[in-house]
Amino acid sequence: MKIKIHPLFFVLVLTSIAFGRARYLVWTFVAVTAHEFGHSLVARARGYLTKSIEIMPFGAVMSLDDNMDGRSGVLVGLAGPMANLIISAILPGTWWLFPSTYAYTAPLLDANLSIALFNLLPAYPLDGARVVVSVAKNKIRAVTAVRIVGVVVGVCFFALFIASIFYGLNLSFAVVGVFLIYGGICPGAEEEYVGIFTPGAKDYSSGVEEKRILIDGEVPLSRLFRFITPTSKTTFEIAGSGIIIDEEKLRTLAVRNKLSTSLSIAMKNCDTAD
Repeated sequence: MKIKIHPLFFVLVLTSIAFGRARYLVWTFVAVTAHEFGHSLVARARGYLTKSIEIMPFGAVMSLDDNMDGRSGVLVGLAGPMANLIISAILPGTWWLFPSTYAYTAPLLDANLSIALFNLLPAYPLDGARVVVSVAKNKIRAVTAVRIVGVVVGVCFFALFIASIFYGLNLSFAVVGVFLIYGGICPGAEEEYVGIFTPGAKDYSSGVEEKRILIDGEVPLSRLFRFITPTSKTTFEIAGSGIIIDEEKLRTLAVRNKLSTSLSIAMKNCDTAD
């Protein structure tokens, strides 16, 4: 998995230090990390590997070329903001239990709320845009629409930056504006996620290990995904039945059933359908 740093993150670092907000920068980094972890965790549960993580001031960057089904796109898109909102809900409880932590962690609440709410905007390349494109019937029109919204919202933020010159300079508005305008005009082309069953997911150049996992038939399909990696080729045996399931069969089961369906029920549904 590649880890990249967006150029605007360095801009945020410099502006935060220049304006004496280094502590806020640390909490922003924590919030961004939680945001990315939320995306990656749900993507893995839905059967997708994270190809790369780009560290940036505002969370994850949406890719228009992600090979992801609509339902997964919605869940993965919402996972990042939800991770931030969960932290925001937990923090007040910690302040009640440990009042002395308020002075140090209050900026963490601000960082998580701002990143969560900002990313829910239906503007490319934010998470809200991923959700809109994932549920849209005409994805081409949806992509065009969220890119236009991204540019418009970016212009609005840049206008706020210009206005802030007269009442208290806020360089964050400029960073957000440039980010959205550039993202809408020059979208990235690299996929963030790849399905764990696609041929390109296996890293044969580094060697692939063959594994056999003994599993209970009552576990949900989603739990089996954790055993599948780019460096392994996995088969599953349902304990006590002698039934063998390879990755291709698991892919078929995942397509025909909800991922919360138990393995044994999914097998019966698949046999009935055939």
